[in-house]
Amino acid sequence: MTAADAPYRAGFVALVGRPNVGKSTLLNAILGRKVAIATPKPQTTRNVIRGIYHAPNGQLILVDTPGIHRPRTKLAERMVKAAETQMKDVDLLWHIVDISRPPREEDERVAKACAQVKTPTWLLANKVDLVRDPEPLLVGYLRLGDYPRHYLISAETGAGLDQLVADALAAMPEGFRYYPDEVVTDQPEDFYIAEVIREKVLLFLAQEIPHSVAVLVEERTRRSERLVYVRASIVVERDSQKGIVIGEGGRMLRRIGEASRLELEAYYGHAVYLDLWVKVRKRWRDQEEWLRRFGFSESGSS
Repeated sequence: MTAADAPYRAGFVALVGRPNVGKSTLLNAILGRKVAIATPKPQTTRNVIRGIYHAPNGQLILVDTPGIHRPRTKLAERMVKAAETQMKDVDLLWHIVDISRPPREEDERVAKACAQVKTPTWLLANKVDLVRDPEPLLVGYLRLGDYPRHYLISAETGAGLDQLVADALAAMPEGFRYYPDEVVTDQPEDFYIAEVIREKVLLFLAQEIPHSVAVLVEERTRRSERLVYVRASIVVERDSQKGIVIGEGGRMLRRIGEASRLELEAYYGHAVYLDLWVKVRKRWRDQEEWLRRFGFSESGSS
C-alpha cells in the first residue's frame, strides 16, 4: 500500500501532566508555531487549548491541558477539573513528565487519573536534553502506571518528536478531517491576545505576581487596513500588585506592552495599537462572576 492509498486517520490526543513539564512547549514544537504560551512559571496554562497537526493522511487534534496539581483556589479547581474532563473525551493520552527530575507526588496523581479512564496512555519523558543518562529516572516513571509505549523526547530540541507523531497518527481511528488544512488552533483571537500579554507578565514579574494575574481584552477594533486597536486590562488581586505591574514611572507596564505589541504585530502581519490598563479585583480567583468572565466554567470545560 502506498502513502496515497493509506486510510485517513484522525483523532484527539490530550497532553496531561503536572505543572511545568513542558506540555505547551511540546504542542508548539509539534505544530511548528506558537499557539500556547510557555514560561518557566508553574501553572502557566489555565485553559484547554487545541492545536491541529495536519499530515497528508491524517490529523491530530492535540489538546493542551492545565497542569494537574493540588488546588488551593476555585480557579485552580476549575483548571484541574478541565484537565481531568478532557482525559475522558480523547483517543489517546500523553502523560508528559520531566525526566530531568525524579517522580513527584503530582506525577503519581496524574498517573492515577490516567488509570481511572479507559483511554490508552503513553508515557512521554520530556527534557531528555537536560540529562546524560535518563534510564534510571525512566524506571521510576514507568512504575507509576501501565504504559504500553514510552518515548524519550525533547520539546526544546525536537528529539524524538517525528517518531512520536508518526506513531500517534497510526494509532488514531480511521475517519475524516475535523478541521480545514489552514486551521492550526480553534482559539478565538481575543483569547490569543490575552494570553500573549499574560505571558509577558509572567516572564517579567516576580514570583508573587503570576498566579494572581489575568488579562481581559475589552475592545479590538480595526482602525485601518494596517492598524488594529486593542484595549486590554491586566487584572490583579491587590493594590500592591497593581503598583508592581505598572512599575516606577510606568516603566514595567510599558515593557510588557512593548513586548506584547511586537509579538502580536509579527503574528498578524500588521500594526497593533495596544492600550493596556491595570485593574484590581480582590480575590478574583475565588469569585464566580470573574471566573466566568475569564472563561472558567463549572463544568470543567474551557
